[in-house]
Parts: sequence; C-alpha cells; structure tokens
Amino acid sequence: MSPSACDVSVITVNWNGKDHLETLLPSLTVLQPREIILVDNGSSDGSQEFVRTRYPQVKILQNSVNQGFAQPNNLAAETAAGQYLAFINNDMRVDGKWLTAALARLSGRVVCVGSRILDWQGEKIDFNGSSLQYLGYAVQRDVGLPAETASNPDRILFACGGAMVVDREVFRRTGGFDEDYFAIFEDVDLGWRLWLAGHEIAFAPESLAFHKGHSTFKTQANEKMRYLMHRNALLTVLKNYEDEAFRKIFPLAVVMAIKRAVLFSGVEKERFYLWAPARQRLDHGDRSAHFQILDALNHLVALDDVLENLPSLLRKRATVQAMRQRPDTEIFNLFVDPFRTIVEQAEYLNVEKTNLDMFEISKLFEPFGCPPAVQDGKDQLEEKVALLRRELKTLQWQESQVSAHPVSLASSGLRRFIRTCRTEGFAAAWRRFLERVNRGL
Repeated sequence: MSPSACDVSVITVNWNGKDHLETLLPSLTVLQPREIILVDNGSSDGSQEFVRTRYPQVKILQNSVNQGFAQPNNLAAETAAGQYLAFINNDMRVDGKWLTAALARLSGRVVCVGSRILDWQGEKIDFNGSSLQYLGYAVQRDVGLPAETASNPDRILFACGGAMVVDREVFRRTGGFDEDYFAIFEDVDLGWRLWLAGHEIAFAPESLAFHKGHSTFKTQANEKMRYLMHRNALLTVLKNYEDEAFRKIFPLAVVMAIKRAVLFSGVEKERFYLWAPARQRLDHGDRSAHFQILDALNHLVALDDVLENLPSLLRKRATVQAMRQRPDTEIFNLFVDPFRTIVEQAEYLNVEKTNLDMFEISKLFEPFGCPPAVQDGKDQLEEKVALLRRELKTLQWQESQVSAHPVSLASSGLRRFIRTCRTEGFAAAWRRFLERVNRGL
C-alpha cells in the first residue's frame, strides 16, 4: 500500500515572499498533508502575519536572518511529524496530484522522488531530470523545451530541491542538505550521497509543480550567485567521488578553476613577461572590464575558500565515504553527460583534454561519456563564429537589463570599440574585439 498525503510533512522556505505564498499555500492546503511547515528567513514584508491570519494551520519556524536554503529545510525536518518530507519552493504552485504521484513511486530502495517542474503557464519545462558534469556543474534537463515533448527518465541522479519527496529518516540519517552550501547544488550533493549510500531516486512525471522562476535569486547580485555555483561544485567533487576518482578529479578541478579565472579576466599574460613587448594598461574605468574581472575573481575566491577549509572538508568527506554502499561506476550513468563542455573556448578545451588524458579520467566514465574534442583549423574558425553568435545573444539580453545595470556591457563594449578606433585605428579596434571573442567571454 502506497503512503498517503497524511504521511507527509510539506516544507517551504520563505524570505520576503508574501506574494508567492498567496498562490502556493492554497494549492497545498487542498492536498490535506499531515502538516505544512513554513520556515521564515527573517522576512520584513509581513509574510508571517499573512500566514498566521489566513492559514493558522501552517506551522511557522523562525530564523532571525536569511539562512539560505539548506539550513531552514534541515530545521523543519528535525521537527516534522510526517514519515515523508515534501520540499517545495515558495514561488511555486502544485497540481492536485503532486503528492500522490510522487508517493506512488516510493518503494524498496527508492527513498526519494523528483517532481516534474514546468513554467508558471505549464507550457515549458523547468526540471525534467538531472545531469551532472564531471567537475560538479549540474543542469536541469530539457529546460525551456515544450512540456509536451518531455521524455520520462526513470531514475535520476538528484531531484530538484524545489519540488521533491524524501523519506524523513533516510534524509536525516544521510545528513540532510549540507548547510555549508547555503544555496545552489545542495540538492545535487544530497542526491549523489543517497545513491552512494545504496538508495535510489526516481522521477515522477505526473507529480507536477509550476514555477515562477528563481524569484529570490533575481534579487541578489549576480557575482554572489556565481560564487555559490563555483564553490559548491568544488564541494560536491571533493565530498562525493570515491578515492580513485577523487585523487584524479579534484586536482583537475583546481587546475581548471585557475584556468577559467585567467581566461575570464581578459588579461593578456604577455603583460607579465619580461621578454614580451610593453602593453597598454587596462582601462579600469571600463564597466565591462569591471564585470569581467569580477567574473574571473569568482573562480579564485571560490577555490580559495575551499582550500582554506580543506581540513574540515576532508573530515566531512570521510563521513560521506563511510556511508558508501555503491561504487561510483554504478552511479556515473546517472550523470547523463559527464563531459558536457562548460567553457567553449579552444585554449580551455586544450588544457582540459591534456589533463583528462594525463589523469586517465576518461577511462573512469567509460562507457558513460567522452571528453570534449579539441578543435583546430577550420573547426576553430567555426567555434569563433559560434562564440560571436552567443556573444550577440548575450549582449541583447544585457541590453534588456539596463534598468538593473545603468551602463550595460553592450554599450560599454561599443564605447570601448569606438575609443580604440579613434586612438589606434579601426584595424586595432577590430583585432581587440576578435581577441575578446577568442577568450570566450
């Protein structure tokens, strides 16, 4: 007999999301779960008063400040009365079969189930299964595709933390969400940990949630979100690979983080070579250069924070590995696309391919994926054209964000191009533009 809604504690985390709760809570109460727990992260928009007045049956736990995603959900899990936990983002609403369809997939080793997440209109996919790149960068599969074209994966590496059901005791016994993550990729880490501990995660396509789309993240500075992504990818690699893969992949993760930092900085390395000709100084007043430097430093700050805390992180790794009941070779097929290219730039790919070969990392994933090809000649030209097209799309998007950034990267880049034309001529301006394209931006 499948568990029912009365066995479930539904948990949502809220930070200044009163407007979201006006839609989410009605969709939850009609499901009649055992309880609904809201963890408030120090909201100042009247969220708590709204819930107490309109939904007095909802249990409220209070954080005095914003504690991110992991800690509030763990806090609720400790007090929950249900046998199962259902996590749902506050900027969602759920279908009437959201719980029953997920619960129906729980059986035997399947202790966690991921919902299918669609956009607010129910037309396009937001989460339809998971994929993990070998350096710890996860993606939600089929994002943006029409909902009717969705495939139905059976087992997935991780469920999206925004809409999932998990056995409460297993969740607690395996450590819950890692609070070091704060937010981003903590669901990836949990999923991998559940698999290595001998459990399984299923996908429930009929368990539907509808998402407004990263409403909290939109209020945060982009560099802060990217920092969490880069740092947490490193944490995932450090904690979860078994020993043979860890000894090969973690050093490579460090190498590639440094390489990305140098490439994204836009710095001309010859500037530091005594034997190279003198170069013009970087224009620090250029706003696009400022954003470029921030993006580059993100990789270094993330790496520095991981290495600074390496002793405690290695102890945490030992705790995770002590739970291992399944080798990674039985998990790698769930990565789906382990060698997905994260930087489409020839210099980066060359360094990556050299290290993949040197550490024989490709052999670890056979037959689950193949490393990115290193392009040259005509292929490099085609790659540059593709990069230019992507850059144009990026500039179009950035122009749409003028209200958020008073001086967009696009207009700043154009001013720099014109300035270089006036001072050094068109040929030099065009050469510098092509160099930016070569660096992959």
